[in-house]
Amino acid sequence: RSSDLSSGINAEYGGAGFGGVGTGLTLTNMGISYVIVERSSEVGGTWNDNRYPGIACDVPSHLYCFSGFLNPFWSESYSQGNEILEYVKRLAEPIRKYIKFETAVESAQWKEEQSKWEITLSTGEILLVDLLITCTGLLVEPNTPPIPGAGTFEGTSFHANRWRSDVEMLGKRVGIIGTGATAVQAVPRVAKYGVKSLTVFQRTPAWVPPRDNIIYSSVFKTLLKHVPLLNVLVRWFYFCRNEILFPLIFMLPSENWKLIGKVHRFIQKAIHSYVKGEIKRIVLDGKTAEKLTPKFPMGCKRTTPSDSYLQAFNRDNVHLVTDSVKEITKTGILTADGTSHDLDILVYATGFDLIKSVNAFRVEGIDGQILSEYHGDSPKAYYGITHHILPNYFMLGGPGIVLGHNSVIFIGECQLTYIESAIEQFLQKRAKSVVLKEKSMDQYQEWSRMKMKNKVFEGARFCSGWYRNARGVNWTFWPTNLISFWWYTMTFDAESYNFKY
Repeated sequence: RSSDLSSGINAEYGGAGFGGVGTGLTLTNMGISYVIVERSSEVGGTWNDNRYPGIACDVPSHLYCFSGFLNPFWSESYSQGNEILEYVKRLAEPIRKYIKFETAVESAQWKEEQSKWEITLSTGEILLVDLLITCTGLLVEPNTPPIPGAGTFEGTSFHANRWRSDVEMLGKRVGIIGTGATAVQAVPRVAKYGVKSLTVFQRTPAWVPPRDNIIYSSVFKTLLKHVPLLNVLVRWFYFCRNEILFPLIFMLPSENWKLIGKVHRFIQKAIHSYVKGEIKRIVLDGKTAEKLTPKFPMGCKRTTPSDSYLQAFNRDNVHLVTDSVKEITKTGILTADGTSHDLDILVYATGFDLIKSVNAFRVEGIDGQILSEYHGDSPKAYYGITHHILPNYFMLGGPGIVLGHNSVIFIGECQLTYIESAIEQFLQKRAKSVVLKEKSMDQYQEWSRMKMKNKVFEGARFCSGWYRNARGVNWTFWPTNLISFWWYTMTFDAESYNFKY
């Protein structure tokens, strides 16, 4: 590529987490000038925003990193949040000078006559750029459910994903609402803080298989450092293992291929039985174990592996409540059975508002169409990257790329490969703009709906949860394996787009 092709291109994008840093490094290598807008004071994205006790990754460390920046020094097979944050900071060092910290994007408007995006920042500054890339993510804005009486609580309350490290928990009565991934990680740590009591309010139990976390020895880390191929092999071992788990856990047994379906059903039942058996073995109280055992298929909600969550319920100061929360009072929580649970501290481990997260700022595309209005309650994007009302606009971590079995970092790398290929073709054609065809979006959405069939996470047939909207539509998930995503995004499919010259 001739350097003069990229010299006049300016790009802007929001977010300096994994996706944002990876995008910056990619654009730097392409010779494209850019600015990064980050609302926080530091890089890291979710790993900088979330500081709750016990925060860690459910994906193996050697898989939760960029393939071009493998880290031989991970301390354990499932790394803690602070170690992941330090990894992102090291990656970001070469591009820090391009980041506008403590600045948010307030709006983006497509200027058709100029074929540029007009970006308004929280500082009042206005940018005019050729390309807009968003790396804002889906799990960003905390979700606090509208429980009656929430404002009357006289103790301390906060959302787990905005953890209050200044709040002393020693000797206090603590309540945690929710049993998703955050709670599964936080409960064991909070239980050890010397709290007088920890009450966990559960709506539905989570599938909590053993994590089998391994603390790596210095010998192993030294070996990975000096034999890079071994590091690559470790990464590919975890990737292939997780890909194998996708059909075994997330796909429903076939009714057409009876023998294959029978074998699949046997394996799936064996996996479920093993995890349920572990719950009964670990949790000493039979009634509590029964309450912690899911009644829906694994994979319907997010699976949350842990080596300490179930064990926490064997502690005398940890209590499980499964009656629904009726009201929050001045002194605590009133449940549907009429029991009043007195608390000093109330923590909402209630996940994220996905619609608010995906609509991080106002985006006005072709003919003034507002992206949030187009999204409604079921946002869409082509491979989670482009949209037919948004020219010269790319997303990392857009709608439809959430995973339940493998690494979202791999998804991000595939998206970056696709975006890089798109920009290269955009430059080579000396085009003013490139936009997805509406027909391409419709065909892709139909394909996605077809692929979603016969998956445990398809709709509300087995369970509800944050994967789906109120109508039971799962707009968040990539519907098949990751090898397929790699194949579809390995190069930019120019025939699916319209170019303007």
